[in-house]
Amino acid sequence: MRVFCTAILVSAMFWPAIAAATPLDRWRTSCSVDKGAITKKRNTYTFKTSTNRCTGGTFNQRAELTSEKVSPTTRGAFLFKTSVAMNSRSDEQFDIFQIHDGRDGCAPPLKVQVAPNGTFRLQSAVKLGPGENCIPEDRTTGRSDVKFRRDGTQHDLRVLIQFDGQGGFSTHVWLDDTLTVKGNYTTPTNPDAFRSKYFYFKHGVYSKNMFDYQMISDGMDVKKVKVSQ
Repeated sequence: MRVFCTAILVSAMFWPAIAAATPLDRWRTSCSVDKGAITKKRNTYTFKTSTNRCTGGTFNQRAELTSEKVSPTTRGAFLFKTSVAMNSRSDEQFDIFQIHDGRDGCAPPLKVQVAPNGTFRLQSAVKLGPGENCIPEDRTTGRSDVKFRRDGTQHDLRVLIQFDGQGGFSTHVWLDDTLTVKGNYTTPTNPDAFRSKYFYFKHGVYSKNMFDYQMISDGMDVKKVKVSQ
């Protein structure tokens, strides 16, 4: 599996410069945040505790960036990568990366969650109506024991998304070159389910409960890549 990861990263490094123009690599603050909760210096973002200023949902803490949108008919592989380091005494579970579709309430098509013990899992939900009318879905397969630390340790985080052009995608997540989780998302078959009209990436710290933290994300970018199997 390490060979597979290396092949992907080499492809990303030598992809033509035009790939950097993807809307998934153009970022802004999601909704708004408390003063000073998201700051940027050159290519380094610092995230700190903020109240959730977005509408809908049941999570109380949010400091996130959001990309621009792409169509669910988008095809191809996109590699999100950054170097992250968190300092926190809390073991609160949080989302570090998402693929959202603008739904008001319920989990989006993808949540990359950091569990209290530092392991990762992939979550989503089928939205069937207003508010929190949801069917939660675990998208996690191939979980490893590699852990995200909260003591200031710097981790290389990479998320590979392969869109199938039919509203679905596969996900592979690496932490420090170790494949930690993977999974697949397909368009819901339930006729009452919410249908995605677009997708966009989110990165930061999103949690059910408020907790004190500082997370630094350095060198974040998204490139379209060729995947070597």
